Amino acid sequence: MRRVVFNGKFRAGGLNGVHRVAARLIAEVDDLLATAPAPDDPPCALIVPKGCAEGLRLAAIQLIEDDHPASQGWEQLRLPRLAAGGLLVNLANLAPVAHRPKLTMLHDAQFLRADSSYPWRQRLGYRLLTPLMARSSARVLTVSAFSADELARGGVTGAARAQVLHNGADHILEVAPDPAALARLGLAPRSYALMFGSPKSYKNCAVVFAAFADGALAPLRLVVVGPPRAALEAAGLVPPPDAVFAGLCDDAVLRALYEGAAALLFPSRTEGFGLPPVEAMLCGCPVIAAPCGAVPEVCGDAALYADPDDPAAWRAALTHLPRETLVTAGRKHAARYTWARAGRDLLAALRDLACTS
Repeated sequence: MRRVVFNGKFRAGGLNGVHRVAARLIAEVDDLLATAPAPDDPPCALIVPKGCAEGLRLAAIQLIEDDHPASQGWEQLRLPRLAAGGLLVNLANLAPVAHRPKLTMLHDAQFLRADSSYPWRQRLGYRLLTPLMARSSARVLTVSAFSADELARGGVTGAARAQVLHNGADHILEVAPDPAALARLGLAPRSYALMFGSPKSYKNCAVVFAAFADGALAPLRLVVVGPPRAALEAAGLVPPPDAVFAGLCDDAVLRALYEGAAALLFPSRTEGFGLPPVEAMLCGCPVIAAPCGAVPEVCGDAALYADPDDPAAWRAALTHLPRETLVTAGRKHAARYTWARAGRDLLAALRDLACTS
């Protein structure tokens, strides 16, 4: 049986969504190996660059901190030597092309889209390297059937379709809501709708801003999580004058905002998974979303859908929101997206590949 080696380069970057997924999946596998060991469990290690081991607590996975710092060269050249002979598990989109065997997780196919908002050099790099990483992998994972289709149509995965491993979302219930979050922002429960702001064009914030323009939904206000007003205006967007900008929020604040909101608005034109709607559902927050990307797959009939190009449709959805029906359906539907289930599915794939690759 091969040793399984997790690529820990993601620990050197900022804690974005992809990195959080990678960290949580490794933690779930570690917990399973420690609390429910099985005869077919492979020996596992996590290799991180120099300075990236701080705060890591693993019970069953061996932690190895290299004496070289993180870089593209570290991942492409040094890591394969450190992981020689093992199954290298890459959970954050990037993997060393030359290493075999490996498992690679690609979270979406945004780099194939003209409106991805990636710098052109980064988009070109992904378009050149990702097919090489995917086709040299014993298995490719992705987070939705939609993403699997996009990767196949774009020629990234070749003849081997990516296997779907949905994200979990129940981390949002692991922290208590910040009891003072709404008061700090001057908000009352049900007095606002919530949206994650972004200057990226595919996030489509403009349709929601237009729905709130000229006080059309007053006294309901819009609360924007993420970038400040100035960053969105610099991208040509026009937030409503009375919008509240909550900034970057930890999970305690975010849970409080979900629980207090009249609805979460999610107008993206494409998503590889779409985590905020599932988090919102678990917190009893109704979801209004554009029927685009993986969102209909992930949210099913538990969300209300609005045309991504029609501000009037978003106003109508908010005005005639079947709140109680959506809250009940949302909690039930979102309960399937657990990190424990994702960890079990990943460990099953690792057991299979460690024995056969």
